[in-house]
Amino acid sequence: MSWDDFYRRRDALDAAVTTACARPDTRLPMVTEVDDVPAALHYRWTLLLTSRVDLALLEAERTGGDLVEAVTAAWHRTAETEPALRRVLDANPAPAASLAREHRVLALAAGLADAGDSTEDIERIGSAFLSLVRSAPKPVARRSPLSGLLRKLALSA
Repeated sequence: MSWDDFYRRRDALDAAVTTACARPDTRLPMVTEVDDVPAALHYRWTLLLTSRVDLALLEAERTGGDLVEAVTAAWHRTAETEPALRRVLDANPAPAASLAREHRVLALAAGLADAGDSTEDIERIGSAFLSLVRSAPKPVARRSPLSGLLRKLALSA
């Protein structure tokens, strides 16, 4: 794929999300540049989500935080920063293989499953975890008292 193809595909997916959000039923339009629009949009979501999950896990490791809380917060932050994409994905289900991949990522990252578990068990656990994440209230971000002090010091400098 050339860079021109990449940008054309990206622009087509952006336009599809915008068009879908403008419709009352949030139905995706036909896009000639992309074979499977729901799968492509879910792939975009997965890239955004996994990057936030990775950062959240690094922070949890550094601070001794809870993995489940970190993954939950990462999912909510991603949904918060990409509301149009999340709305379109909710209205236009992704292929089962895409959802299964997301479930595995979440279950393993949150430490709810191990790589040695069966794929079916990991996906089942991830699916249940995602249901809980989506139904639970958004976690409140905890700030270190030191971050407020550092912010004040930086402003006074």
